[in-house]
Amino acid sequence: MNPSAPCFLLVDDHALFRTGLGMMLAEHWPEAVMRHAGDWAQALSSARALRPAPDLVLLDIQLPDGHGLDNLAQLQALLPDCPVLLMSAQVDAERLAQAQQRGAAGLMAKVASAREIVTAVRAALSGTPTFAMASPLPRPEPIRVPRGGAFADESLDALSGEGSANEPTPRQRAILSYLGRGTPNKAIARQMGLSENEVRSEVSFLTERLNATSRQQAYAEAVARGWVAP
Repeated sequence: MNPSAPCFLLVDDHALFRTGLGMMLAEHWPEAVMRHAGDWAQALSSARALRPAPDLVLLDIQLPDGHGLDNLAQLQALLPDCPVLLMSAQVDAERLAQAQQRGAAGLMAKVASAREIVTAVRAALSGTPTFAMASPLPRPEPIRVPRGGAFADESLDALSGEGSANEPTPRQRAILSYLGRGTPNKAIARQMGLSENEVRSEVSFLTERLNATSRQQAYAEAVARGWVAP
């Protein structure tokens, strides 16, 4: 493997999330090769066909035609030397234990910050298992969007933790509020002290999570759920 140009196989049934994840990885590995699979069948087909084999698979646990935990051994048999980093919208102690038992390289929350994702990917590429579950934050109330870089790097770790299994993080609430105003990703990134790719990845994840087909629909659904104030 060329450390500066690894081959990633991104397996997730939501194209927007895959695209955001790929863009974020490309920011840190500009020469990386990105391969995409939208379901379990495509993942297995790519595992058989890709030559050279991928250096890391990032696999969503829940796919429409398979389950990453239950079917992991099948993928590992096709790619015996390739680590598999699992992704899930919900990370708990039971799933962490199952992922470890099945020989995954790690388990990563899909709401993790870009910094956390990069750390997990680097560890997996180096052969170091990554199994950690952040302590949950208290359930946050709807917030007014702060300005002037209040979400700068020093606060990312605290803000990217999940409030609960069903609640968005404070950072995601802030982004949803911006979506309601029609604010472009570049402007959101500037106001929140994030990179544009981090914002793009969060928007992709939120759109998927809310079963929305547009940014405005995601905002409307967030308002309906009481995640943000109208």
